[in-house]
Amino acid sequence: MNLMFLILSVVSIWGIAVITPGPSFFIIAHTTVKHTRLAGMFVVLGTCTGTIIWSIAGFFGIAFLFIAAPWLYTTLKIIGGSYIIYLGIMLIISLYKSSTNIDIQQENSQSNFSNWWKGLITNLSNPKTAMFITSLFASVLPKEPTALIGILIITMMVAISLTWYSFVVIIFSSNRFSDHYNQMQKWLEGFAGLVFISFGAKLVFSNK
Repeated sequence: MNLMFLILSVVSIWGIAVITPGPSFFIIAHTTVKHTRLAGMFVVLGTCTGTIIWSIAGFFGIAFLFIAAPWLYTTLKIIGGSYIIYLGIMLIISLYKSSTNIDIQQENSQSNFSNWWKGLITNLSNPKTAMFITSLFASVLPKEPTALIGILIITMMVAISLTWYSFVVIIFSSNRFSDHYNQMQKWLEGFAGLVFISFGAKLVFSNK
């Protein structure tokens, strides 16, 4: 298979998948506007770490494991979907906190590790990502791909994720956007919470 065709296929398919808003997008955007640009970047790093893990798993064919053990896929769906629902509920509950000082104190106390972990867990919470990546590899990889090709593709996928989500952080951390966010904070956080709950519920109750 032509290497350039393989690269263009991965870039186009994965690029579209990454820029489509999902749980990772919303958790990065929310963390950035509620905390700092640095906090958002650590969530991005966690998300990219999850991409590395799913990509390696996809390269070695985790989809076959899910097919051989359907209960594993179902278990991961329920756990992952429940976690995403939990994030949505916590976002909505935070709207009713009356003490702004407490919120600010809690936001400032967040560590870089906790933000990285939040990005990682949000990414890993969706086993459909593994299925998508495995399907991507199955459609573009040669019959017997070398380890070098695998490393190249995984590197490109992580680079695309890092580039896009870093752009999201820059946009959402701008002063102009922050001003708009402060004016519509409750509405936006409520919307983000509902989106998380919808994603999680779809993941838990979907038959596919």
